[in-house]
Amino acid sequence: MGEFNQAKYIQQFQKEKYDRCIFNVPKGQKSIIEKHWKAKGYKSLNSYINNLIAKDMQKDSLGGG
Repeated sequence: MGEFNQAKYIQQFQKEKYDRCIFNVPKGQKSIIEKHWKAKGYKSLNSYINNLIAKDMQKDSLGGG
Protein backbone atom coordinates (compact mmCIF):
# COMPACT_ATOMS: atom_id res chain seq x y z
CA MET A 1 0.00 0.00 0.00
CA GLY A 2 1.32 3.48 -0.88
CA GLU A 3 2.02 6.23 1.59
CA PHE A 4 -0.69 8.72 2.47
CA ASN A 5 -0.17 11.96 0.57
CA GLN A 6 -1.82 14.68 2.64
CA ALA A 7 -1.26 17.46 0.09
CA LYS A 8 -2.92 15.40 -2.63
CA TYR A 9 -5.78 14.53 -0.27
CA ILE A 10 -6.38 18.21 0.55
CA GLN A 11 -6.26 19.18 -3.14
CA GLN A 12 -8.79 16.48 -4.02
CA PHE A 13 -11.08 17.47 -1.13
CA GLN A 14 -11.00 21.12 -2.19
CA LYS A 15 -11.63 20.20 -5.82
CA GLU A 16 -14.71 18.21 -4.82
CA LYS A 17 -16.12 20.66 -2.24
CA TYR A 18 -15.27 24.14 -3.51
CA ASP A 19 -15.43 26.26 -6.65
CA ARG A 20 -12.54 28.61 -7.26
CA CYS A 21 -13.13 32.25 -8.11
CA ILE A 22 -10.12 34.22 -9.25
CA PHE A 23 -10.29 37.99 -9.57
CA ASN A 24 -7.87 40.77 -10.37
CA VAL A 25 -7.33 44.11 -8.68
CA PRO A 26 -5.26 47.07 -9.87
CA LYS A 27 -1.57 46.94 -9.00
CA GLY A 28 -1.02 48.12 -5.43
CA GLN A 29 -4.57 47.39 -4.25
CA LYS A 30 -3.80 43.92 -2.91
CA SER A 31 -1.81 45.21 0.08
CA ILE A 32 -4.43 47.89 0.80
CA ILE A 33 -7.21 45.28 0.74
CA GLU A 34 -5.17 42.96 2.96
CA LYS A 35 -4.68 45.67 5.59
CA HIS A 36 -8.40 46.42 5.44
CA TRP A 37 -9.68 42.88 5.98
CA LYS A 38 -7.16 42.28 8.76
CA ALA A 39 -8.21 45.53 10.48
CA LYS A 40 -11.84 44.35 10.27
CA GLY A 41 -10.85 41.19 12.16
CA TYR A 42 -11.16 38.63 9.37
CA LYS A 43 -8.81 35.64 9.45
CA SER A 44 -8.46 35.50 5.66
CA LEU A 45 -9.27 37.30 2.44
CA ASN A 46 -11.48 34.35 1.55
CA SER A 47 -13.65 34.79 4.65
CA TYR A 48 -13.87 38.54 4.02
CA ILE A 49 -14.96 38.11 0.38
CA ASN A 50 -17.46 35.37 1.25
CA ASN A 51 -18.97 37.59 3.97
CA LEU A 52 -19.27 40.56 1.60
CA ILE A 53 -20.96 38.43 -1.04
CA ALA A 54 -23.37 36.87 1.47
CA LYS A 55 -24.35 40.30 2.85
CA ASP A 56 -24.86 41.70 -0.65
CA MET A 57 -26.97 38.75 -1.74
CA GLN A 58 -29.06 38.91 1.45
CA LYS A 59 -29.61 42.63 0.93
CA ASP A 60 -30.78 41.97 -2.63
CA SER A 61 -33.15 39.23 -1.52
CA LEU A 62 -34.70 41.62 0.97
CA GLY A 63 -35.30 44.19 -1.77
CA GLY A 64 -32.50 46.51 -0.76
CA GLY A 65 -30.41 46.12 -3.92
